[in-house]
Amino acid sequence: MSLVVRRALGLVTVQDLGRPGRMHEAMPRGGALVRERLIAANRAAGNPDDAPAIEVLGELVICAEATCVVASETFAARALAAGDELRVVSEPRRVAYLALRGGVAAPWVLGGRGALLCAGLGGLVGGGQVLAPAGCPVGEPTPAPAALRDDPGAAPIGVLAGPDRAHFLPEALDLLLASPYRVLPSSNRVGTRLDGPPLPRGAAPEVSRPMVLGAIEVPGDGKPIILGPEHPTTGGYPIVAVVAHGDLGRLFSIRPGGQVRFARA
Repeated sequence: MSLVVRRALGLVTVQDLGRPGRMHEAMPRGGALVRERLIAANRAAGNPDDAPAIEVLGELVICAEATCVVASETFAARALAAGDELRVVSEPRRVAYLALRGGVAAPWVLGGRGALLCAGLGGLVGGGQVLAPAGCPVGEPTPAPAALRDDPGAAPIGVLAGPDRAHFLPEALDLLLASPYRVLPSSNRVGTRLDGPPLPRGAAPEVSRPMVLGAIEVPGDGKPIILGPEHPTTGGYPIVAVVAHGDLGRLFSIRPGGQVRFARA
C-alpha cells in the first residue's frame, strides 16, 4: 500500500498535530501549518485527526505501488490502483495536505511523528522516497467543511495588542490595522514575512524571550513577521500584536503574494 514520490517541489514534509508540552525545553510544538486542513484531510481518509499526513507547500507527485486510498481537504477519499499517479499542488492556497488511509509512517520521536526541521527531527519529502502506511486505526470518511474552500484572505485577520506597546511609537498598532500587507515568498514554517508599511519602533528590548505561535514581531526594518509552528524565541524583537487563535489557519492559508488585512479581535 506504499506510495513512491515521483516529484516534490518546494517545502514538502510529513506532519501531524505537533509535540505539545515541550516549550520549556526550547522546542516549539511544530505540527501542521494549518491544523484545520490536516484534520480535514485525515477525516476525509477515515483517519484519526492526528494521523501523520503529507504537507505540501509547492507540488507533490506520487505513484501507488499497490491499491491504496488517499484523500485531501479538497477532495474525497479515492482509491489508487498500482501504477496510478496523483499530483497535489498547494495553489491557490499556501498549503495542501494529502492523507493516506492508515496514516503515513514516520518515526515516533519526542512525542510526535511530524518533521520539525528547526530541531533536526525528520526532513523534507523527496523524489524516490517510499511512503508506507502507519497502521493507524481507520473509520468512516467525513467530508471536509465547506469553509475550507473559502478565500482565506477575504475577511480581516483578528489580532490582539501585543505585550510591547511601550517599544513602538503610538501610531504603530493603528498603522498595522489600517494597512494592507502582502505575504512574501520568503515565508516558511518558522515565520510568515509581510511586506507593507513599516511599523515605527521606539527603543526595543534586547532580550530574547520565549514566544507563542502567531506573535507578530517587528525587526529593525519595521516589516512584521508572524511566527509559525517552528517559531524560535523573539531574538530581541518587540511584539506589536498576536494573531487570534481562531484565525491562525486562515492566516497561514494565504499564499505568497496574497493580501492580508488585520482587525482587532
